[in-house]
Amino acid sequence: MRVLSFLAAISSLIAAASAVEPADPRIALDSAFPDAKSGKPFAGELILVEHVTRRGILRLDRDGTINKYFWDLPHHFQMLPYAAINLHGAPASFEDLPLGTHLHGVFYLGPEGDFQVKPPETGYDASKMANPDLRSIVSQYSRVLTLEDDFSYHQKRGEGWKITAFGPDKSNVTVERVLLANGSAVKDASDGIKSTQVLHLDPGTRIWKGREIAALEDLNVGQIVQLNLTWAMLYASMKEDGLCRDIWIDAASRETAVKQQRQIYIAQQKRLGMPGLILKTEPIPGQGSSGYITVALPAGIDAELMDAIKPKTGLDLWPVEPNLRHWGSYGSGGIEEVTRIENPPAGHSGVQIKLRFYEMLEGFRAGRTVRMMIRVPNVKGRPSEDYPRELSLYPNDTRIFHVGPTPVAGREKEPEAPKK
Repeated sequence: MRVLSFLAAISSLIAAASAVEPADPRIALDSAFPDAKSGKPFAGELILVEHVTRRGILRLDRDGTINKYFWDLPHHFQMLPYAAINLHGAPASFEDLPLGTHLHGVFYLGPEGDFQVKPPETGYDASKMANPDLRSIVSQYSRVLTLEDDFSYHQKRGEGWKITAFGPDKSNVTVERVLLANGSAVKDASDGIKSTQVLHLDPGTRIWKGREIAALEDLNVGQIVQLNLTWAMLYASMKEDGLCRDIWIDAASRETAVKQQRQIYIAQQKRLGMPGLILKTEPIPGQGSSGYITVALPAGIDAELMDAIKPKTGLDLWPVEPNLRHWGSYGSGGIEEVTRIENPPAGHSGVQIKLRFYEMLEGFRAGRTVRMMIRVPNVKGRPSEDYPRELSLYPNDTRIFHVGPTPVAGREKEPEAPKK
């Protein structure tokens, strides 16, 4: 009997382990980091933001990969719980992204059975109404691992844009993609972004110089700038390639933008907690409800917050939904050890922490998401007033949405693996 029990336990563990392995490596699960090479890049204008559920809609670029009959159809997406966002060259939260921002992202397939639009099989069908359900034909790539604005995208690659010419009354500007280090042209880039572009300007274009707001008159030929676009996909078939909304014309203005956004992110994460993915839980024999939890820190967390994660530091953990909304319950524990792994998967920072808890919570399970908050000395827990009401699912959800997955706590029990 003991042998049979042992074999049954082993088979259940194998079934549990295989349950987090997607059938297709292009699928990204909330409960595990995805395959680094299977993500698909898309760029487009952010036209809808639902920051509470971390969902949104992009209008994808007209970059030549999508048939013109399907241009501008809305691309619905859901942020993965460990997704990284960058704005103005610094980490950001989803609610920091303004509508109309042109974003670059890495997208994965959603769970099997997720929404998908199949393109018509004949040219005749394609010449008619694109899709009556108004979804992008690549809508199956709905899970987002990274999002970043143009500033962040090019700054991270050590690139900028050199002004080479202006149109009448500076109504447009011609820019060339260059390296920030020496100003040499970037040619044959593999991301499909043209090396030379003509960008539309209008009186609403914001010009940043040092710590001040400048004007169009401060733009000059030869300057190497960073910029953010909007309406980029709507102008792609016309003379101008996009509408330029922000231009940073010197290093000081770029440093100021990075510093300001970074401080906004750090302050928010200290107040609301950093996300983490539970990799493993271990009960402590003979210690009642005590146990160990191993948590992976997602990539994209600011270095200042990462440096504060040290052994013997106290942490409060809130079990949360994949959209990072919580139920109000939290557990207090202490960091036993901090380890770094080589070649982490996509979305993983490479840092893992092992914590000890004297009382394990129901939400502390492998594959679940948590918010982590460094405990402040002489302060017990956190007052509920620290949380925006829309982030809390308990006691009353003050914002009701009819979109998105059912909360984990409200889902039906998963079917048990067949016995062998």
